[in-house]
Parts: sequence; structure tokens; C-alpha cells
Amino acid sequence: MQLYIILKYWRAIIIGLLAFLLLITLMLLNVKTGKLKDAEVKCQQRIQAIEQAQYRALNEANAKANQASADYEQLKSERQAKVESVTRTVQKIVERPIYLNNCFDSDGLSELNSLIKAGHSSESKTTMPESQ
Repeated sequence: MQLYIILKYWRAIIIGLLAFLLLITLMLLNVKTGKLKDAEVKCQQRIQAIEQAQYRALNEANAKANQASADYEQLKSERQAKVESVTRTVQKIVERPIYLNNCFDSDGLSELNSLIKAGHSSESKTTMPESQ
């Protein structure tokens, strides 16, 4: 009798088994999709944390570079002021005619002595002899 029922309703039994397998497959797919979404959220959080760390490091590097540039520009402007004052003074001295056997007049000699003292203050403090 059981064989008769199975043979009579074999299509319905196969459809029921397939429907049951389909439901199990859909439930597994749903579970795996939820785990995948959780993993994606964690990955995005890690990526954002790394990006923020890189952004902070980049900002710190830029700040250091800007500070170094500002220090360099300040040092450059200080040196430029010194060079300009020496250049202008020397040009003024060279423009005056000298009709002596000495190469420097008293103004030129005093300028050279002041530059030597300023540049080599830690070294010996000897000066050039005065012109006659």
C-alpha cells in the first residue's frame, strides 16, 4: 500500500522535497549575505581608520615642510639684507676715485675691518693696518 501511495504521488513528493531544499538554500544564502554585509562594514571602518591616519600624517608632514620653508625664507631674507648692505657699501667705495698708491681709502678700510670683525668674531681679532 505504501508503494502504491508513493507511485501515485511521486511528483508531489519530488516537488515537496525540492521546495524544502530551496527553502534551506535560501535560508543559508540569507545568513551568508548578512555575514558578508557585516564583513564589508568592518572593512570600510578599517579603511576609514587607515585613511584618517594617512591624512593626519600627511598634514603633519605638510606642517613640517611649511615650517622649514618659513625658516628658510626668514634666514634667506636676513642674509639678503646683509648682502645688500655690503654690496651697496662696496659700490659706494668703488665709485670714489683714489689717487694714492694704497688700494683702500680710510672709509673702505673701516668697512672691511667691520666686516672682518663681524664675520670672524670668534677667530683672531686682527685688523688690517690703517692707510697713510
